[in-house]
Amino acid sequence: MSNFIVFACMAGTAIISLVSVNKYITEGIQHAIGENRAIKIASLVIFALLGFPLSITYSVPFSITSDLTADTGGGQGLAIGVLNLAIVIPQMIVSLGAGPWDALFSGGNIPAFVLAPLFALAAGVTATLKLPNLSSGSFKSSGFHFG
Repeated sequence: MSNFIVFACMAGTAIISLVSVNKYITEGIQHAIGENRAIKIASLVIFALLGFPLSITYSVPFSITSDLTADTGGGQGLAIGVLNLAIVIPQMIVSLGAGPWDALFSGGNIPAFVLAPLFALAAGVTATLKLPNLSSGSFKSSGFHFG
């Protein structure tokens, strides 16, 4: 579900960016310096909505990894370190590719804002089709672990 929220918000970001750039072209530099209340409100709403999937991304994978590896003896630190690498390496690839991608489209970042919702939609569809459907009765917490 959170990937679909990210998809909608990133699509909204692309639309707001297009509207903002078009207003900049038609109304001049005063638009960029001055205030456009509608764009500002729409941007704040989108970023507020992005907080929900972001909170899930920041907490759920780490808590599930800790819970699943608590009794394995291999150590939770190793599992969380591998999970952290799986998160950070794609972020580094995107950071390194962002400059050339923007240069490919004359220095603008709107193509990246258009590509982001497509990847979020693909991730949501893939997760829906490929991840197992767990009922609430099939998951059993292993409780607190000490030592």
